[in-house]
Amino acid sequence: MLNKLFVLCLLALLSGAATAQPLRLVAAGASITSVIQRLDLDSLLVGLDSTSAPLMAGRDLPNVGYQRQLSAEGILSLRPDVLLGSEEMGPAAVLAQLREAGVEVIVLNAQANLPTLYENIGAVGQRFSRGAQAEHLVSELKAQVAALPQAPAERPRALFLLSHSAGSLLVGGAGTAGDSLIELGGMYNPVAGQFSQYRSLSAEALLQLRPEWLITTSQSIEQAGGSAALLALQPALAKTPAGQKGQLISVDGALLVGGFNPAVVDTLAQLRQAAAQSANMAQRANRK
Repeated sequence: MLNKLFVLCLLALLSGAATAQPLRLVAAGASITSVIQRLDLDSLLVGLDSTSAPLMAGRDLPNVGYQRQLSAEGILSLRPDVLLGSEEMGPAAVLAQLREAGVEVIVLNAQANLPTLYENIGAVGQRFSRGAQAEHLVSELKAQVAALPQAPAERPRALFLLSHSAGSLLVGGAGTAGDSLIELGGMYNPVAGQFSQYRSLSAEALLQLRPEWLITTSQSIEQAGGSAALLALQPALAKTPAGQKGQLISVDGALLVGGFNPAVVDTLAQLRQAAAQSANMAQRANRK
């Protein structure tokens, strides 16, 4: 009887040890990976997508490709328990294959706004037993947002630019992460009422918009070969108020992949400061 009880206890211990093995996690989308890092879950990562690679440069983790063009074979070779990403990851057929293979596929909201960021942090915390840490991070971010400089009454006009692979510039309209950055950054996007998503604009249209600030990603600048080369893709930009004053703001494109990530608050502070600078200049000009 005692021998039997000993064997049962040993089996229970072995079973508990097996279930205590850490989850194997693959992340897709830089913003999602940033949340994983902030919740101290990066030790679970066994692979990540190409947009996340710069965030985890010191780990030399396997790269599963671009988040929108994932490969089931490449991911399954890593034997993951969970694939965590946003609505931007795909293709859908690959996600279905992974689910059929027993991988838990978690798809988070990709909307670029602060409430969605807070919700995503909470969802990740809940799934991976970091609920208290997630609540603390959300509270910290909300406090930082509340402490940002107030947006000026007269918001400066700003355009968000992306360098397209074809060597042209696209301007962010309504519903884009760029538009959300402009709004939250205390500026005004003059094309938000004209179109949604990203479009290329003529020289005449850009001149008529009279942007005081141009915002783009550091990746777009690098791809173009520098700030001057980026603006040279559309020479009319040099004739705008922003171009004449050299008012170009570079933000990390990783902020915008799969929604916002926690570092967006620092970018909003940078934009609010720029907006306040424009407001102060306008006030001094009115006094003359």
